[in-house]
Amino acid sequence: MTTKKISILWLIIRNGIEKYLVKNFKIFVPSSAGNYRILGYHTLIGIKKIFPLLSELIYLKTRRPKTLSAITFSKRFKNKDNIKKIKKLFNKYRSDKSKIHNYHLIYGSLFKETNNIKKVFEIGLGTNNENLISNMSSDGKPGASVRAFRDFYGKSQIYGADIDEEILFQENRIKTFHLDQTNLKSLNKVFKKIGGNIDLIIDDGLHASYANVTVIIAGLKYLKNKGYLIIEDISPVTKPIWEVIDNIIKTNYRTYFIKTKSSYVYIIQKSL
Repeated sequence: MTTKKISILWLIIRNGIEKYLVKNFKIFVPSSAGNYRILGYHTLIGIKKIFPLLSELIYLKTRRPKTLSAITFSKRFKNKDNIKKIKKLFNKYRSDKSKIHNYHLIYGSLFKETNNIKKVFEIGLGTNNENLISNMSSDGKPGASVRAFRDFYGKSQIYGADIDEEILFQENRIKTFHLDQTNLKSLNKVFKKIGGNIDLIIDDGLHASYANVTVIIAGLKYLKNKGYLIIEDISPVTKPIWEVIDNIIKTNYRTYFIKTKSSYVYIIQKSL
């Protein structure tokens, strides 16, 4: 255990969680007099309630974003052959995008002419290092989905990135990079290497809303017109956060909330 972790643990044991909250979550601490136990209690309540309340505030006068099922979304595009093809490829390379999730309904629907797609970038290669967050367990197959996309988009260059440097690789039409998606500087560095006019950007990395927003901030300016930026594996309990995010983004982009087997997927389409 590091010195920092020991000091945090000692602070909590000695003073309770409230003092730790007051010291480390100042943006949520009430601007009020009171001892740290009272302030810490209201800090915790603020952390829990601020986004649900902001969501309620936003939609007092506007409609909430409509949620579509993955099946309904796919029917809009009528690309049954592409859906079958991408599902087979996900399964071939042992990606969980179709077996555990039903993401093949989304990815098979987006582009009718797959040979027109030139650049695809996926964040999160599927590390099987169980010491890292968002790992695919020891049974995971790193690089599965980028290989599936390489075969599906037959004339495209596929880019991938991951925090785990041990799983980076280069293959025919696939290049991968080391990336810390929580760091805007790291993201900008990788996006500059890839260049603009990216047809499809996928965030299948950390699955934390702040990391997702960082990807959106960095990625939108590199997205091709009519291209898509997709955030996977959004927990249902975080939907109020995404309703606030959507209210900001939808003024300039087309957006979709998709309900899949066990999570939400958020889609942004650049439409100038």
